[in-house]
Amino acid sequence: MGNQLVGIAPSQIFPVEHYLTEHSDMHFDSNLGSTRFFKVARAKTQEGLIVVKVFAIHDPTLPLALHKSRLEEIRSKLNSAVNCLPFQKAVLTDKAGFIMREYVKYSLYDRISTRPFLTNIEKRWIAFQVLYALHQCHKVGELIRDMLQKDPTRRQSAEIYLDQQKGEVFPEYFYSFMQSYMLIFSAPMILSPDEKITRLKKDISNIINILIPENQREGEEKSSVDCSEKDEMPTARVEGLVIITSLVTSCIRGLRHCTSKFHCLDILLELSAHTSDETILDRILPYIFYLVHDPFPRVRVRAIQTLTKCMALVKNVPCSDANIFPEYVLPSLAPVVNDEVVIVRAAYAENIAQLAETALRFLEHCQVTSALQGDSPRTSYETELQTLHEMIQQIVATLLTDPQNLVKQTLMENGITKLCVFFGKQKANDVLLSHMITFLNDKEDKQLRGSFFDCIVGVAAYVGWHSSPILTPLLQQGLTDVEEFVTMKAINAMTALTELGLLNKSALYDLLNETTCFLVHPNLWVRQAIVGFVSAMSRTLNMVDVQCKVMAALQPYLYHPLIQVDKEMLLLNALGPPIPRVVYDSVIKCPDIDLLLQTLKDRQRARADIRAGHVSQYIEPPVVLRNLFRRLTSEGMTDGVEDLVLLQARHLKKIQVYSNILDGKTGGYKADGKIELSNLKTPLPCHTIPLLPLNMTKTEITAALQARKNQRLKKVSAQDSHIGTMNEEWQHMFGTTDQHSPSPRLSDTGSISPPGGSMVGDPHVSPQRSFDTDHSLHEHSYIQYRFAPCRLELRQLAQRKQELHSIAVKGREWTEQAAWRPALPPPGWRLRGSLVAHLHEHRGAINRLAAIPETPLFASCSSDGYIRIWDCGKMEGRNIANRSRQVYNRQAGALIGLTVCENNQSLASASQSGSVFVLRIEANSNKMSVTHSRQLDLQDDGCAVDVNYFDSGSQSVLVYATMYGSIVGWDLRSPGTAWKLDNDLKHGVITSFCLDAHQSWLTIGTSSGFHICWDLRFQLPISTIIHPTGARVRKVICHPTEQSLVLSSVQGNNEISMWNLETQFRQAVLWASNAPPLSLSEVSSHSVNAMYASSIDRVPFLFAGGTDMRLRYWDLDSPSGSYLAIPAANDTLNMATLAYKSRLIDGTNVVQEVQLKQRSGGGSGGMGSQRGGEESPRPGPDQPQAGHHDGISEIAMCQASQCFLLSGSRDGVIKVWK
Repeated sequence: MGNQLVGIAPSQIFPVEHYLTEHSDMHFDSNLGSTRFFKVARAKTQEGLIVVKVFAIHDPTLPLALHKSRLEEIRSKLNSAVNCLPFQKAVLTDKAGFIMREYVKYSLYDRISTRPFLTNIEKRWIAFQVLYALHQCHKVGELIRDMLQKDPTRRQSAEIYLDQQKGEVFPEYFYSFMQSYMLIFSAPMILSPDEKITRLKKDISNIINILIPENQREGEEKSSVDCSEKDEMPTARVEGLVIITSLVTSCIRGLRHCTSKFHCLDILLELSAHTSDETILDRILPYIFYLVHDPFPRVRVRAIQTLTKCMALVKNVPCSDANIFPEYVLPSLAPVVNDEVVIVRAAYAENIAQLAETALRFLEHCQVTSALQGDSPRTSYETELQTLHEMIQQIVATLLTDPQNLVKQTLMENGITKLCVFFGKQKANDVLLSHMITFLNDKEDKQLRGSFFDCIVGVAAYVGWHSSPILTPLLQQGLTDVEEFVTMKAINAMTALTELGLLNKSALYDLLNETTCFLVHPNLWVRQAIVGFVSAMSRTLNMVDVQCKVMAALQPYLYHPLIQVDKEMLLLNALGPPIPRVVYDSVIKCPDIDLLLQTLKDRQRARADIRAGHVSQYIEPPVVLRNLFRRLTSEGMTDGVEDLVLLQARHLKKIQVYSNILDGKTGGYKADGKIELSNLKTPLPCHTIPLLPLNMTKTEITAALQARKNQRLKKVSAQDSHIGTMNEEWQHMFGTTDQHSPSPRLSDTGSISPPGGSMVGDPHVSPQRSFDTDHSLHEHSYIQYRFAPCRLELRQLAQRKQELHSIAVKGREWTEQAAWRPALPPPGWRLRGSLVAHLHEHRGAINRLAAIPETPLFASCSSDGYIRIWDCGKMEGRNIANRSRQVYNRQAGALIGLTVCENNQSLASASQSGSVFVLRIEANSNKMSVTHSRQLDLQDDGCAVDVNYFDSGSQSVLVYATMYGSIVGWDLRSPGTAWKLDNDLKHGVITSFCLDAHQSWLTIGTSSGFHICWDLRFQLPISTIIHPTGARVRKVICHPTEQSLVLSSVQGNNEISMWNLETQFRQAVLWASNAPPLSLSEVSSHSVNAMYASSIDRVPFLFAGGTDMRLRYWDLDSPSGSYLAIPAANDTLNMATLAYKSRLIDGTNVVQEVQLKQRSGGGSGGMGSQRGGEESPRPGPDQPQAGHHDGISEIAMCQASQCFLLSGSRDGVIKVWK
């Protein structure tokens, strides 16, 4: 090969870098070898390192173009063969020919000679890959005809060899699973290491189940049943998992995100549970140590935890790894002890006991194995154990003296008894107990002191009874702790030590004298703990000691005699009442507690000296204590309580002394865990994200929010599919389309992302080309790998907060605009009672009138099923037929609800048939079109009884109340129900409701007289008011000027009540009836059905009409300003015959309509209409009478060139007044 070519002697020989100078995209890196035929070099390109083979041209007549085309043909044929790496590029110049391929750092030869050496299954996997590469070559062409055999007739292809060795040399899962699964990670669409780990994390459980042989799986299940009562469960060891382990560990150095590293550690832990011990020690452990020194503290914490668990899974330690802990594990973990992050040191403290136990097990296992095999150990067991003790002792001592109490507490609470077993009695006493005692000196950390008493029992139990002289003063110190839960833990430790027999008799007597006073402690936990200690002590001592010592100490605290002191329940029930908590706290806080206790002793002495039947004559307490004694007496301190306080005198003095010392040391330290940031010497660094950017107008904010909402709803465009074929590096290099490009940094702009921003859609899903499996190869989009997941989530949170803030600002502006919008009527307006129009197109009762703001239009709905729109502006002229301009009658049933919605462009109506329609008002048409509709279930919900509407900026909510108690918020801008409130039917059927102008609450009225206020922010009922008579609520509206007041009309007596929702008190009553005010027995049949409240010149008023067909004006500030605005059609009453007087009844201001006596006796004084005589005929057509002939059902106001009052009645008539 090439003998003739190399035979030509060149006139001058150049190095390989000489030929690379002509290529600007390649830079020489190193020489890989040189011969007279080929010069081989490693070069740097924009895509990475490549191998370049250079053939120097000395004879221009050589047909190199044919060879180049042949190489390109081979490359194109092997393009789909993932196991083959042909030369990917061939370049021919005048001086030389170049062939290039990707640089592979380690060859198969290098891997074979590198530790850890290849296992049997890995060698078979490599052989399988080689044969599979030949098979791929055979599929594209007969590049290699057959394998070599001495007998030419037995030479066969690679495909036949693969089939023959299936299940023999090569396991079955090589064919069924492993090869196809590995294609995912070697396909042309190259995955980044983070993507590979994410995919493996999702698939690892299924991979293990696939690779476990069927017979081994059944044996594992049987063993699991047999060993269900044991701590350790047998796990199947799968040799094929070493291939997956190599795949996982090959990605570790390229991981960039904490989440991916967490996933990697989880995978390694799961692999460790099913792989061999050698694989754990040789292939998994080094990579865990790599992550132990990761820059991220959270990764270091998880790595330490994973390391501990993986080492515990090793059962059979090879003799070569006998000293793995003192020579490798512990030295590698040495920097962790002094890690700058507290949680890392706490994680080490949490796992050091388990690591020490595992190290001891390794040492003992190796010694036993060496003895069984007859091999002489290299060193003695005692020498190695001593070395291990010294290393662990140094680590534990450093952790026990850590400046952060969290590390100490973590070490104590996680395996301190294991460390005692590891060190032995002597070192447990010298190393552990000596350091733990110092923890009680920390008066600032109550958790550390409490943890000490929780863990001291285990240490003392191992050290033995000779630790009793050391423990007694420590327990006594815990009894005087300022924190009661620490005292309780100290007493529980005393109980446990007593039951273990670790306290001698003299120590028990000392502790009994110190603790009996706690039998009257106000803390129930402390009393229960003392009872447990006394009972345990009684069970330990003999009967004579119990009667002589224990009973004598208990006698002052017993309410009745007791025999069985060892029974906790009996002793607890026999105790007298404890000291009240308020008295106990007041005594401790007394600045001169010695004087107080001395005064109590004098009072006790005075009580003892008096004769029977005489009242105690106390000496007057000192001046400084007189106010304290008065307060203590009011708090429940009796003579008996004084005696109990004196029993605890010594303890109370100690508690106060230690409290004063603690206050002096801490200098304002709060024991409840609160941190005063203002007291910090250095300011805390903080990052500020503006919620409302200053450089954006409100219009731009609204447009951005709407664009973002629209982009959420639309599907992902198919144009994004090409991004899935780009790996991470290419995406980083060339970027992506607008939909996947990262939005500007918040710290730079602080603004809401544009409509094409990357934060809009779900960043974890993108459409990708998938293989035969159901999983997508490219699970995550590019943006996740430009930013860490935590940073991405933070940015999403910030943008969500910006959206919510912008929505809230917009809603507040809408509310303020509605509140400041000029209300009807205008200033100075007064109803003159002149009839402007008489409208009688409806053939049923008028149920609702709704004025359309900022227009001269108003709408009406009736029981005849019609909705009509009227124009007030056309009713001001003369001789004009007043007709409705628009009509809608396609909604079945009687219409009982109507309101204006959607920026005054639509009407919402409710029918008794259960339908709720939203109609669009067409400006240049006489028709209306349905834009939204909803049909209610009449069986479950009933029909809607009332509707209302509010626009919060973010939501356009139509609110309707149903007959069976549901209050539903229907957002007209999105499908479904925004919210739903359920009113209990035991309060009655909802008849009416009103909405707060600031959209904070709504109040409903029911048929049983209940008024229930609901908080719309938390969707909870916050106030319930019931009418004294339980009368049916006819109408509920909001007070025009007071936010917490509602006006409610009820059945009978034309009564209107003004309720305060905050105090649930009835502040005023408007009473237009001949019955006595607030009468519960005499009831008039007339009721108010319609109300309209507003204000004129900041004076609130109310128009009210009802079944008596009269329209009244109520001045809510000055009752004398009220008058009968419009009498009934056949009414003889007028303003001169009525007066309005106010008086206070049961704390409620009642404004009563009083009928004055008429001088002529022709009229009736009743509230009903008087029948007149026959009227004389008049020339011309009859003019309609001014008043209503039927009950008034609705009142509204409309603005044209002037303000009009609208009233509708049960006979279908609408009257327009001015």
